[in-house]
Amino acid sequence: MFRIPLISKITNGLQNYFNKLDNQNITELPFGIKSGLTKYLSHDEELLFTLRGFRAIYKAPRWIDSNTFFNSWFILTNKRIIIAKNSSSFKRFRDIPHNKISQIDYETGLLESKLIIHSPRTVDIIEFIGEARKHSEGLDHKIHETKEEAISDMVFCSRCESKMPKGSKFCSECGVRA
Repeated sequence: MFRIPLISKITNGLQNYFNKLDNQNITELPFGIKSGLTKYLSHDEELLFTLRGFRAIYKAPRWIDSNTFFNSWFILTNKRIIIAKNSSSFKRFRDIPHNKISQIDYETGLLESKLIIHSPRTVDIIEFIGEARKHSEGLDHKIHETKEEAISDMVFCSRCESKMPKGSKFCSECGVRA
C-alpha cells in the first residue's frame, strides 16, 4: 500500500529534475563562471556571445598535448574565443586569439553541429547538440566578422612588418618605436 506513494514521489522527483535540466539556459553563463570570466577579460574586451556546448576537442601539434572536454562553454569576445569548463567557477580550457585563427568551418550533421577552428598547427572542434545546435547556426560568420574587426584594429610595424595593436608605442617583435 505505501509503495504507490513512494513510487509517485520518486517519479515526481525525477520529473522535476528533468524539467530543471530542460529549463537551464544554454546561452547565459552561470554566475560563478561569469564572475570569474569578468576578472579574466582585459579592460577593453567585450563579451559578445556564450553557448554551452557538448564537447570541445583540442588537437595539439603533439598528440600528448591533445585533450577533450565535455559539457563546456563557448565564449566569444571581441579579442578571442574562450572554451571554459562547465563548473561552479571559471576554469579556462582553451584560449584562441582571433589573430591566430586561419580558418573556420561549420558542419551540420544529423545529431550535432561542429565548429572547426584552425590556428597554427592546431585544430579545435566544438560540438553542439540539441537546443544548442539551433543557437550555433551562423556562428562561423559571427566569428569571421569579429575576427575581421579585431584585425582591423591592428597595424604593421614599419621595420619588421609584424602585426601590432593600433596605438602601440613599440613593436613587440623588434622593439622599434611605432
